[in-house]
Amino acid sequence: MRASEQDLGRLEALLGRLLLAGVLSSTACLAVGLILSLAGRASLLQHLLLTTGLVLLMATPICRVVVSIVQYAKLRDWFFVATTLLVLAVLAGSVLFALTR
Repeated sequence: MRASEQDLGRLEALLGRLLLAGVLSSTACLAVGLILSLAGRASLLQHLLLTTGLVLLMATPICRVVVSIVQYAKLRDWFFVATTLLVLAVLAGSVLFALTR
């Protein structure tokens, strides 16, 4: 069963909002952390904000892939479910490889 144009439009809108929220929240954390760092206020808060901003930035594409899998499954578009699961497996493998090195 193929997804309709309307379903795909809603999926793209949802993914767009997800990516925008991830990038904006990451930017806010990084900006405040950078301002605190430049102000000479090296603190736990500054370190936490910078770390959180980087983690949010890296997690945003992973969240996009997970949301895509769920939405494609709801649309019963099994080719894209399988393809997106493969992408998620590559991302997970990359993260695990990086953490073990």
